[in-house]
Amino acid sequence: MKALILSIGFIVGIFWGVYPGLLKPRPLWMRLGLISMMTIMVFLALFPRIAGTPEDVALVHRMGMQKDIPVLCTIDAAKAEKQASGEWLIPVQGKERIFMLRLTANSLDGLGDGAPIIADMKRGNSDAELRISRIIQIDPHITLPYIVGLEERARILYFHVPMSWIAFLAYIVSMIMSIRYLRNPSPRLDIIASSSAALGTVFCILATISGAIWAKFNWGSFWNWDPRETSIFVLLLIYGAYFILRSAIEQEHTRARLSSVYAIIGAIAAVFFIYVAPRIYGGLHPGSADDTNAGPVLSQQAGTLDILKQIILSMAFCSFTMLYFWLLSLASRIRLAGRDIQSTMLHKESHP
Repeated sequence: MKALILSIGFIVGIFWGVYPGLLKPRPLWMRLGLISMMTIMVFLALFPRIAGTPEDVALVHRMGMQKDIPVLCTIDAAKAEKQASGEWLIPVQGKERIFMLRLTANSLDGLGDGAPIIADMKRGNSDAELRISRIIQIDPHITLPYIVGLEERARILYFHVPMSWIAFLAYIVSMIMSIRYLRNPSPRLDIIASSSAALGTVFCILATISGAIWAKFNWGSFWNWDPRETSIFVLLLIYGAYFILRSAIEQEHTRARLSSVYAIIGAIAAVFFIYVAPRIYGGLHPGSADDTNAGPVLSQQAGTLDILKQIILSMAFCSFTMLYFWLLSLASRIRLAGRDIQSTMLHKESHP
């Protein structure tokens, strides 16, 4: 199911990009669709509260972290029992078992009256006992699951992973256009290929920056020379050389032909450095050789990515893919228009 949901995002985004054509202006409804998709995705990624389960409270305690975490649960005050000490004991349903919430209060007013609530909780005297610190929200409409150790930092997943995907997609599109150029030389194909490579490098830099932010809060420093970090750094050097090559050759046809060959080699290197090399060696990044699974996105293990996160991530893949193709179309058409204007001016100068 996860593969199907994520694939829908890829398919819709690519269809939006290639229809009605790379160099044709997008109709208004397609542009509105992109803006709407991106807006909804950003809202779902950033604004819903993150809330865990009573089981997460016990897990956090076993990991040695003495702190409150937000928990989504339903408190039925009708089932509460008041103890001789003056505390209330209220049964709370977890994912797999019943927990007892121990609460010190004169009354149970404001606990939601049977409606779901998000509340900061911590472990009591045992794993089966909870204590509540404060109520955050009553009857939330949508929540994101709590990930032990990541918490709010997990939100970067919806931006870092799609940016990495777009960088790879852009390099592949550049390779395809370069192959087409070698078979049928056309300035139009060279402009699309180089524009796609430029966008791929921009998204690669954004993926590197977002990954560095992730690394700072999870691994202690912005850069750890993890195999995937090293691979991205080498990939940026490869495509940096691509643009140096293009700027060093003045003759248009020679520049386009050599750049096309280089873009093909660069795309093959991108496949290796993005998908192969990081999985050969052990590292900190999910999906490394010594990781127990392929990471939350690719792993087939149950529970690695819940259905809501799958939907949001699929929307992220879709909207970022649409954004890439829109930028590619705009950049290519602007460069083609500039080339036509320059050719017209040269023609007028040579034929006054």
